[in-house]
Amino acid sequence: MSYSRRSRAMLALAVNSWLSRCYLAAVVLTAGFALYEDLFVSRVDASMAYVVPMLLTAPLNLLFMVALGWIPTDASFYLGISAGALVNAVAVGAVVRAVRRRASSSVRPAPTT
Repeated sequence: MSYSRRSRAMLALAVNSWLSRCYLAAVVLTAGFALYEDLFVSRVDASMAYVVPMLLTAPLNLLFMVALGWIPTDASFYLGISAGALVNAVAVGAVVRAVRRRASSSVRPAPTT
């Protein structure tokens, strides 16, 4: 299997089920709100806008933030969010595909008399 076929198959897992699409939409909305607050809102106190996208993409984005913490901007945050969202969407799509396959294989025809 070539690299382009493999990457297309992974991308298909990430966007072919409604559950993974809803997950990606939630991540885009929360990260967009965090970016909006970062660029246009100036507050003295801390904002909780960064917490929700971090929780939605939790395992992988924390590794990106730690590994790329030497970057003085918020690029490591947004790179971690995007990578974590993609990996989690692929995982959700794979689970949905496995459940569909198992459900379709468990259906047996009715016995005839």
